[in-house]
Amino acid sequence: MKKILIAEDDFFIRDIYTKAFVNSGYEVHVATDGIETLDKLRTQPYDMILLDIMMPKMTGIDVLRNLRAPESAAKDTPVYIITNLGQQNIIEEAFKVGMDGYIIKSQVTPQQLVDEINTFFANRESTQQE
Repeated sequence: MKKILIAEDDFFIRDIYTKAFVNSGYEVHVATDGIETLDKLRTQPYDMILLDIMMPKMTGIDVLRNLRAPESAAKDTPVYIITNLGQQNIIEEAFKVGMDGYIIKSQVTPQQLVDEINTFFANRESTQQE
């Protein structure tokens, strides 16, 4: 069972994403701000992190910078940015820092998000087997 961390401050969004991933067979953990996200990543590994950009205490980009630091235990963990911000400069910055993909929340249903992550894992596993 894949373990996913959803870092999202909006309760409603966090709840519907959690339900969608649990119903699809994932183990889901949640964090409500940037500091809590980093704390959880220090205590256990995850197969994927869904990271909101606009969160209290620390932005998703700052969390991503911390994750991608050479000394980070989670530096190789895949990260998808989930945001309602479609600004190209923020997306470009997140790619430079090391995100693996991004989803604009208002453009996908929770099930489409799950499908996207399932596809990511399927592609990754087929690449690793080659």
